[in-house]
Amino acid sequence: MRYCGFSEFFHDAGMAFITTDGDIEFATHAERYSKLKNDPGVPEALWDMVRDDDHVSFYEDHSIREKYKTGFESKEMFKARVIPNSLTYDAFMPHHVSHAANGYYTRPWDSQEDTVILTIDGAGEYQTSCIYDHKFNLIDEEVLPRSIGYFYTFTTKHLGLRPLEDEYVVMGLAAYGQPVVGKQMCKFYSELVSDPTLNPRDSTRKVIYTHLRELYTNLSNEDIAASVQYFAEVEIVKRAKQARQYGSKLVYVGGCAQNVVANSMIKPLFDDMWIPVAPTDAGSALGAAAYSYGKATGKDKINWKGPYLGYNIQNDINPKDVVQHLLSHTYCGIANGRAEYGPRALGNRSLIADVRFDVKDTVNAIKQRQEYRPFAPAILEEYADQYFDGPMNEYMQYTSKALHDYKSVTHYDGTARVQIVKPNCTSVFRKVIEEFYEQTGVPMLLNTSLNIRGMPIVNDEIDAQRFATLYSVKVF
Repeated sequence: MRYCGFSEFFHDAGMAFITTDGDIEFATHAERYSKLKNDPGVPEALWDMVRDDDHVSFYEDHSIREKYKTGFESKEMFKARVIPNSLTYDAFMPHHVSHAANGYYTRPWDSQEDTVILTIDGAGEYQTSCIYDHKFNLIDEEVLPRSIGYFYTFTTKHLGLRPLEDEYVVMGLAAYGQPVVGKQMCKFYSELVSDPTLNPRDSTRKVIYTHLRELYTNLSNEDIAASVQYFAEVEIVKRAKQARQYGSKLVYVGGCAQNVVANSMIKPLFDDMWIPVAPTDAGSALGAAAYSYGKATGKDKINWKGPYLGYNIQNDINPKDVVQHLLSHTYCGIANGRAEYGPRALGNRSLIADVRFDVKDTVNAIKQRQEYRPFAPAILEEYADQYFDGPMNEYMQYTSKALHDYKSVTHYDGTARVQIVKPNCTSVFRKVIEEFYEQTGVPMLLNTSLNIRGMPIVNDEIDAQRFATLYSVKVF
């Protein structure tokens, strides 16, 4: 028997499997298989992995959505999923509990009593932010229409970008503007009265979006982005300070946990902080499986060994060949090993480049995205402090100040979303950077996801070949 968790029906679907020994056997986003960005449905290729004896858990409690009539999926849609696959679903849990479990059961520390869990996203069944103790007892919650995530999502839409997908674009744009109405947004948020009966598709949209449109009148896109980023930082830090009253070690999960600038502000408040590599709904597939595993076994952790949990491309890559191509052509792709779980490419499905050259415009053109978008540096751990000052980790979840002049991996405001590559990293990426350092004296490469804007990250061999052919990029 395995513990299978899945998230489906709204956006960013996912599936994960945990063995009875607590090992993560497999975890992925549905979009990697369907080739549809943020696909809300789980494709048959993933359902075919489920076995008759698997304990299958869903990441939400559809009865709560029925009660409050906030359903993005109806009970009929849920039954339609169950019947064709002849599966028995043994577990349901609230949306924010599956978020919380995703972080709690993968945390890197062993202690429990000093751990507090904070979740912030757009909305689950009706909750938008929760604080839990280590036993998943609810300490505090925010409910609709109070939603930090909705403010950001509606702003993304207002700017003509894709909501639930381009929020990180807004965050990048914020560096170019001023938070002209940020304080007004915080004041408006504080005046909202929580009401779980509000339908997120109707009432909440009217309450929030109408007011934001008025606030944004005559503002530049840059100032709008800076304003919503200011608002998010203030409100997220406020929630983190609340959580700090209940624990010195923070597990932080939910869509808003992808806001790396706010993450960097939270980190100093706690002795330890953990954000899972897939903090959004796709990651809740692992959370649902982990929660069921924990309930069945009494264990409080699963065996987290790193983010490489998806489809396996077994290439025999020679790091010397990769670096030689970089020295001749400045950029190339890597599609090797198991695909990363989560939104970040961390060396196994990456488009990489030589930071010594100002290749930002070139790589943005390949990826067909806005020229102002920044790129992340990946650096050997032992040299990170020489090049950056501030919080950093293996998963690009924080921002730090650049102490170097490599513009291709430095944002407009002088910051970078750094990926530390540790000596025990299982990806060939570590050996590639080591080889690059041997030949150039620079222990760092530009690292971005191997995809174009609006498309999922490359998953399998066919995807990799197609990317290489269509965009004239050598993919190892």
